Parts: sequence; structure tokens; C-alpha cells
Amino acid sequence: MSGASAASRTKDTDFWQARHAELQEKLSYAQNEAQHLRDTIQSLRDGLEESRVGIQDKIAKAVSAAQEENRQLKATINALRDEMEGNRVGEAQRVQAAVSTANAEIQQLHATVQTLRDEFEVQKAGEAARLSQAVSAANTEMQQLRQTVQALRDELEANRAEKLREIENARTQDRREHQHLQNTIQQLRSELEEHHAGR
Repeated sequence: MSGASAASRTKDTDFWQARHAELQEKLSYAQNEAQHLRDTIQSLRDGLEESRVGIQDKIAKAVSAAQEENRQLKATINALRDEMEGNRVGEAQRVQAAVSTANAEIQQLHATVQTLRDEFEVQKAGEAARLSQAVSAANTEMQQLRQTVQALRDELEANRAEKLREIENARTQDRREHQHLQNTIQQLRSELEEHHAGR
């Protein structure tokens, strides 16, 4: 009887371990899906930053609601993880309920993302035209900056060449003066020696 009880406990333990692994996998999937949806919402929010004020307000409210829902989902997952670590008894039912709630919230996030995507598509044509104009203006400004840089570079090179010529001329003048001084010294030395020899 004791052997049968031990086998039963082993079987229960194996069942709970398998169930625990399955639920952990579901939680991991829910977390990954929530992260993916957060990334998608952030990407859509960036694309709609320059839309009309009314659309921005609507998107901001939708994104805020999605973030709040995502925060609640995250809190639910964290609470579920803490609960699973603390107590295994009855965890299957609690985890299943939490996963069901998480799935419902994920569906809401999907709907929010779809709404944002639809609104983004509505604004896409106008945004494309404004973006084209901005790119054209940026290219014109970049061309002007390139021309200015080239002009400054040419002026710098001309100044540099002039300075090099001035330096070379100064060096040549110094060499000539140095040679002249050496010749003068040599001449004075010779005259001094002749003077002493004449005495």
C-alpha cells in the first residue's frame, strides 16, 4: 500500500511538473506577444507623430489605453509568477484564468493596433507628400551646405598655400641675411687680423 501511495505521489508530481512547464510556456508566449504588440504600438505612434491634431489626440488616447492595458497585463503576469512560485496548490486553475485574461487583453491590444494601423493608412498619402517636400528641402539645404563647405575648403587651401609661400620667403630671406652676416663677420675678422699683423 505504501508503494502504491509513493507511486501515486510520484505520478502527481510528474503531472504538476508537466502542467507547470506547460503554463510557463503559455506565460512566456503571452509575454513575447505583449512585447511584440508594445513594439508595434511604438512604431505606429512614431509614424503618426506629425499627423493632424485631432488624429494625434485620438491616437494618443488609443496608445494610452493600450499602454494601460499592457501595464495591467504585465502586472497580472508578474502576480501570477509570484503566486506560482509561492504556492502550487490550485495553481492550474489560477494560471488558466490569468492566461485567459491575458489572451483577452492581447486581443484588445490587437484591435488597438489594427485601429492605429487603419488611421495611419488614412494619413499616409498626405504624410508622404509632406515627407517628400521635407526631403526635397533637406536635399537643397544639404547641397547649399556642401557648396559652402567646398568654398570654405578652397579658401582654406588658398590661405594655406599663401602662408606656405610667405613662410618659404621668410626662410629664404633669413638664409640670405644669415649668409650676409657670416660674410660680414668673416670680412671684419680678416680686417682685424690684417690690422694686428700690421702692428
